[in-house]
Amino acid sequence: MRRMVWLVFATCLGLYAGDANEELLAASRGGDLAAVRQLIEKGAAIEAKTAYGQTPLYLAAMNGHEEVVRFLLEKGASADVKDTFYKASALDFVLTRKYYGVAKMLVRKGAGNPDNVLASVAGTGNAELVQAFLETGKPSQAALDKAYESALEQKQADVAPLLKKAGAREPAPAFVADPKTLEAYVGTYKSEQIPLDIKAFVKEGKLYMQATGQPEFPLKAKSATQFEFAQYGIQIEFDSPSSFTLKQGPGSYKFKKAVTQ
Repeated sequence: MRRMVWLVFATCLGLYAGDANEELLAASRGGDLAAVRQLIEKGAAIEAKTAYGQTPLYLAAMNGHEEVVRFLLEKGASADVKDTFYKASALDFVLTRKYYGVAKMLVRKGAGNPDNVLASVAGTGNAELVQAFLETGKPSQAALDKAYESALEQKQADVAPLLKKAGAREPAPAFVADPKTLEAYVGTYKSEQIPLDIKAFVKEGKLYMQATGQPEFPLKAKSATQFEFAQYGIQIEFDSPSSFTLKQGPGSYKFKKAVTQ
């Protein structure tokens, strides 16, 4: 009988903890700081997760709730979390939605790979955010150089000097691609890995690409077959005039030309 009572008691505790965790996730999503404080004090798990791996900090951050984010970070919540659906970090959502106050807190707590974070924050053109990252982040020399080169290309007058002061080196002279080579790459490409069409075209002497439903972006030629869009960490390498590999972060995707234009 005593064992049965213990099992029932333990089960009730488990149900209560589960309910408290769900309440904490909801309070964090809604920015209810008072409720978040109370639930944490009552034992709700600070790293509780939704079905898609989003923690209380993740939900508060992606919705721009600065006070809740600050509180959870002070309590030791991890700033380096990705969801399992979009494979995106909290910082990714925060930067997309321009919650730069939240972003500063996350980068100061070491959210994500330093090289990837530098590329992302420098791409925003927000000097205060870049400075916040540089105060604590330790990117590689290659990442620092690439971010500086991109800042110069994007004419980010406030960001470039910060990166230079942090040790970025001057970029090498730009490679000039042969116009006939660029024209050979023109067309629409498809991938068997992701349902995304990419159109390649030449404008003003540069190779551009545009994915379905997304804005076009210019590619900088690194050689006759290698191109990049540094602002978003996109690397393009052609192995023939009719196929290329696109790399961004850890992802690598093979595309083949389906339509010649």
